[in-house]
Amino acid sequence: MNIYTLIIFLYFTIFIIDSAPINSKSNSISIKKISPKHSLKEVHQFYKDYFMLKYQNIYATDQDKLASAKKRLSESVNLTISNFLGYYGEFTIGNQAFKTIFDLGSSDLWVPSQKCTQHSCRIHKRFNESLSKTFNPIGTPFSIEYGAGAVTGITGKDNVLVGGIETVGQIFGLVKEEIGKLFALQEFDGIFGMGFDANSKIKATTPFSNMVEQKAVTNPYFGIYLQRSNDTGHTGTLTLGDIDTTKFIGNLNYNNVSTYEGEYKSWILDVDDISINGIKLNFKNRQALFDTGNNLVFMSYEDAATYHKFINGSSLNNDGIYTVPCNTTDQVAYIIGGVSYNIDQSDLTTGSDCSSSVQPGGGGDMWLIGDAFLGNVYSVYNIKDFTIGFAPVSK
Repeated sequence: MNIYTLIIFLYFTIFIIDSAPINSKSNSISIKKISPKHSLKEVHQFYKDYFMLKYQNIYATDQDKLASAKKRLSESVNLTISNFLGYYGEFTIGNQAFKTIFDLGSSDLWVPSQKCTQHSCRIHKRFNESLSKTFNPIGTPFSIEYGAGAVTGITGKDNVLVGGIETVGQIFGLVKEEIGKLFALQEFDGIFGMGFDANSKIKATTPFSNMVEQKAVTNPYFGIYLQRSNDTGHTGTLTLGDIDTTKFIGNLNYNNVSTYEGEYKSWILDVDDISINGIKLNFKNRQALFDTGNNLVFMSYEDAATYHKFINGSSLNNDGIYTVPCNTTDQVAYIIGGVSYNIDQSDLTTGSDCSSSVQPGGGGDMWLIGDAFLGNVYSVYNIKDFTIGFAPVSK
């Protein structure tokens, strides 16, 4: 896991459902969005560096660029602190409650340990081994680098309860040191990875995989609903092992997740195209990483330029940021698996300066798609069939 799994963001043939979709509020938890506190102008370079490092293997960026990005991030730590992005909620481990980011872009569970005495740990909830009768130490050391910081610690095993679902013997990280100031002012205590097992940095089965293997959930998928940018509250819902049919209209359409280096590591899909005002832009052979830790859609400079040629009144300012009219009426749709998903016009811009929700910063033919798209769909992530399903959200 990279922290690049935390900001801005994080993240998805036919999918066969063993039983009919149901509204399972008992298996759902409320998640709350952490929103950026700076303008896009102030953090644009930061975002690009962040995602370059988060997905450095997939983007295959050269080492000089990675080193430069890491240096810039380390020098902008104050900006980093106030611009974590993502959705957090509550869970318990060893009967101790924590606030955690539920992150599509990572695959590990970790929380601060009582043995971490740094300020960034002391102002958050810390796991106390002596308070859990079900805790078992493992002691395998781990270190996870986050560009502008890092965490180190050892592994342990305990029972996890989230959304009314309990799993036994989950391996997780007990952080003993937080290097840098990255976590000092965050609203969450730790990270709860929702990715694939192959992406685990502590070499553990993910919490959701354990739910499936232990039959704590009926189905091997989870659903995510995010409020659109013009909604109030900046909240969402994570439903484990079921589908909340009250959150979408029509049918869910499923698409195969792509592998990377022969393994399922990230929620990656093929993207057919984008249409603007009924005109297809003729993008070919594009793929996208889906990440709830990202507000925007990042593309290569060439693709972002093509996109904005079709957005009436768009322009590229001196800071390298695209802006669009605040009252834009353009009709934008992303075409995935032959299905068009319309984007609410409020999601074509972001911030008071009406920056475009599509910005340059992706790598080659790989896009990074965040809430500007995901807030318009109900999405379902299947870890056994390796598919992602989308349906338009209920309005």
